[in-house]
Amino acid sequence: MKKSLIALLVASMPAAAFADVTIYGAIKAGVENVDNGTKKTNIDDLGSRIGFKGSEDLGNGLKAIWQVESGFAIDGNKDQYSASSSGTFASRNSFLGLQSNLGTLRFGNVSNFQDSDMGVVDTWSYNNAALGLGIFTRDGARLKNSVRYDLPAIVPGLTAAFQYGTKEDKSAKSQDRETYNLGLGYENSGFFGKYDYQYESHVASGVELSNKGNRKHQLEVGYNANNLFVGFGYKQSQGDVTTTALSALATPAQVTAIQGVLGNGVEFKTTEYALTAGYTFGAITPKFTYAHGDNVKVQGVSQDNTKYDQFVLGADYALSKRTTVGAQYGEIKLGNNAAALLLSNGNTKIKSFGLNMVHNF
Repeated sequence: MKKSLIALLVASMPAAAFADVTIYGAIKAGVENVDNGTKKTNIDDLGSRIGFKGSEDLGNGLKAIWQVESGFAIDGNKDQYSASSSGTFASRNSFLGLQSNLGTLRFGNVSNFQDSDMGVVDTWSYNNAALGLGIFTRDGARLKNSVRYDLPAIVPGLTAAFQYGTKEDKSAKSQDRETYNLGLGYENSGFFGKYDYQYESHVASGVELSNKGNRKHQLEVGYNANNLFVGFGYKQSQGDVTTTALSALATPAQVTAIQGVLGNGVEFKTTEYALTAGYTFGAITPKFTYAHGDNVKVQGVSQDNTKYDQFVLGADYALSKRTTVGAQYGEIKLGNNAAALLLSNGNTKIKSFGLNMVHNF
């Protein structure tokens, strides 16, 4: 009886109530064996999400647009590599905005340019950092309380966006940052080039910061066509300790330890590179990634044995257009001084093997 009433109610609702609404998402899961001085095997969520998006024609070429996207962990757990807001409604790219021939304006918890348009060199599905380029792509994120403007596609293949994130909490212990982001990209005949600059103001407490704030540059170039993908990335970050590649692997306590060893109230600088190549043979795509981070510089002075080297080797197999399985092996080799801060038992490597399955809908 209840089912019949629900069906009747849905059928009686106007069709317009369902117009231009899309439900989409991805379910990602895997098994990962990790050895970072302590060996363990995990059943992990690898970044599952569900989203709803739609639009309404307001006339004269103007549309209202909206999107609500949420992350969730199908394994029921979170760890240091999982987004802390996973499981919270609208935890991912969520906004309300307007779109016309003058461009697109969005307000909300909006992806920055690195999150929405870049990170293409990271082709892996994973949870542990050794199995993908989570260190290199660590600045691809959503900016809460932000507004983003994208230029219209005046030139085919050209994209440009500017975003501002407010610092709403101005209390003495606030960790909020005022953020400015500029992204530029161009794609043509399979070739692509993308650049992002992000500036983050200093925070009031928690870490000793550069007076200049955080300045982050990232460049990605490559080719993606005819079953071949080759992508190269370059990243340079300056500012407080949170800009360093080491902080991407660290717990909050370890970030404090890194700062204590390398310096308080000083300027950090890191330079990193990443290269990924893959080729599709029928349903199989073997691929390889190599990444490198130079020694961290503090006040312009290189700190010995604070670099990292990483490689990932694996393959994906497409069971269908929407379902893929994959396997990969990866290692991160840390300089001795970096390893002493981040790993236990005198270990200098993080090694991991993973099997994954991804279904997009």
